[in-house]
Amino acid sequence: MENQTTLNNTPKLRKSLTSLDIFLISFSGMVGSGWLLGVLAGPSYAGPGAILTWVIAGFFFMILALVFSELGAMFPYSGSLVRFNEYSHGPASNFKLGWAYLIGALATPPVEAAALTSFISSYIPNLYNTKISLLTTEGVLVSIGLLALFIFIQYVGVNIFGKTNAVMTWFKMGAIILTIIFAAAFIFNSRNFFTLPGGFLPYHASSVFVAMVPAGIVFSYEGFRQGLDYAGETKNPQRSVPLGMISAIIAAMITYIILQIVFLGAINWSAAGVTVGNWSALENSTWSSNPFYYAFNSTGTPLLVGFSILLVIAAVVSSAATLGVFSGTSGRSFYGMSKMNYFPELFARIHPRFQTPWISIVLTFIIGALFLLPFPSWYALVGINASFTVYAYLSAGITNTVLRRTSPDLKRPYRTPLLYILAPAGFIIASMLVYFSGWSIISFLMLIVNGGLPLFVLSPYGRRIFGASISQSVLFSSVYWVLFIILGVVFAFSLLPFVYYWAIFSAIIAVSPYWLYRISKGAAKNTIKAYSWLVIYDIVLGVVSYYGSMGTNSITFPTDYIIFAVASGIIYVFATRIGYNTEKIKLFKEGNESLVE
Repeated sequence: MENQTTLNNTPKLRKSLTSLDIFLISFSGMVGSGWLLGVLAGPSYAGPGAILTWVIAGFFFMILALVFSELGAMFPYSGSLVRFNEYSHGPASNFKLGWAYLIGALATPPVEAAALTSFISSYIPNLYNTKISLLTTEGVLVSIGLLALFIFIQYVGVNIFGKTNAVMTWFKMGAIILTIIFAAAFIFNSRNFFTLPGGFLPYHASSVFVAMVPAGIVFSYEGFRQGLDYAGETKNPQRSVPLGMISAIIAAMITYIILQIVFLGAINWSAAGVTVGNWSALENSTWSSNPFYYAFNSTGTPLLVGFSILLVIAAVVSSAATLGVFSGTSGRSFYGMSKMNYFPELFARIHPRFQTPWISIVLTFIIGALFLLPFPSWYALVGINASFTVYAYLSAGITNTVLRRTSPDLKRPYRTPLLYILAPAGFIIASMLVYFSGWSIISFLMLIVNGGLPLFVLSPYGRRIFGASISQSVLFSSVYWVLFIILGVVFAFSLLPFVYYWAIFSAIIAVSPYWLYRISKGAAKNTIKAYSWLVIYDIVLGVVSYYGSMGTNSITFPTDYIIFAVASGIIYVFATRIGYNTEKIKLFKEGNESLVE
């Protein structure tokens, strides 16, 4: 294949992926460790009701995929999810969403590496401590080694990865089909669904939603976005991205529902060392490192024991394929934010031979390795990862709606049907997925996401937008970070009641944009105004989350869900009205911002 270069011979990304590749990359991104670990974590929170969690979450992500498909076809960029919102709400709003997404993306490769190591531990027990569901020191080192391997594959080139991923994905799909057949035919027990204590919903209806984030169900479906992240390396992105992504999420949803059903029927309580019907104990059982393996191996039947060995291989291949996908995604998120001038140009450099964003990919490895040190397990990382990523999905709906108003003349190779319904639905869904993370995670999310603002203020792009000198940017950032460090200490040690803590937090994130407005002498009015919806959203999210059913339970289920959904709808209306004809969309329409290499 010919190397693609710009007129000045600058290396460009290789456009080699097809619709089938996008389908396989998206499917592999969704059906990775989730089909092997999420099927146990889900019932730990919701019992057999986890089936409904997979169904509801699948429909949620189908709507998100439909909404994002229009944007993906219009702007087929690599790392596109960190770019969309700038076209409708300017750089400050987009940076915050992109910053959240980047953190989630960077946490994903270590999640998959940890899962892969736990599967290997079925035959190398000293890699995983089943009593506390954490990797051992040796297990962490193996996980870091696996990260390095897949970073090397991404470094060499997406064309090699695309073909390698296809082989691994087809192998994984075959293993899934065999797992379903063997489980249904030989170890399925229908008694596990309705006749145990508590019945189908042992932890009540709210558990169906509570399970979404901490059980890794949202994390599993997040892989739909891989089609967007590889759009810039696709031969015909306008057709391939929507087709490949939407078909992949349908296939993944069907796969997960069937897998959850057969795993529930395969649970042998005595073999797992868990009291019959004690669903919440499953996550801390010996089965937690490789559920399907132990389900088959515990039977003692030669055929099923033999299949369990094959399943270890399948589990390794499955997580390896997903690890490969997300290793590339994280690097391309750095690349995308660099192309938007949020980070130094260094991260956008393309290797002259392999045509990959090599510096960003290498940095992905370094940060991924650091993630494994404090959170050495799939179960410890998955909830944090999902909350940051779905926060970035808040751009779903509002960006499309604003662009339909400000830029009706833009070419839309794919138009989301019934956008006036799906756009607000997509925003509210993304908002509720954030809410389902619960106060314990949301409190951490709010500190980290809002704590990133000075990074944009210090960037060349941010200084230009706000008209700030280096000294002004440094002063703002220093004061802001000192205040956030103090807030972090206050929160960590519970030094203030929530009402005072949140009042101070809200004041800081509300006053900071006004400070920037004053620095810019009013020049950044549109940018700051369009950023204000996130300030309001964060304040409301914190209050409802703390007092809601997943916080102090002062507002019980389902009242808290209804309140937050309605509040999200109101914020959607506000956010779409303050969107404007941004500088970036003007450049795009004038042809001065060519599609990314």
